[in-house]
Amino acid sequence: MATQEQIDAARRQIERLRDQHGGDIRVLIQVIDAGAIKGPAADELLREVHGWEQAYRGLFSRALGMLDTLHPDEAG
Repeated sequence: MATQEQIDAARRQIERLRDQHGGDIRVLIQVIDAGAIKGPAADELLREVHGWEQAYRGLFSRALGMLDTLHPDEAG
């Protein structure tokens, strides 16, 4: 079982990854919207990127939710 310190460290790491990923996705969307890629390929890529964003947002939410269900090991 994990200690509260380990749970808190995991939470910080997941939140950092979530924020980093969100920033990366927003930059990619801005690059596509700015016209770096045009036409049907850009439209398809933009749809896929929005799908990735939604999927990863759910993944990070579930991971954080799982941490909320943990009961720390007081002896650790």
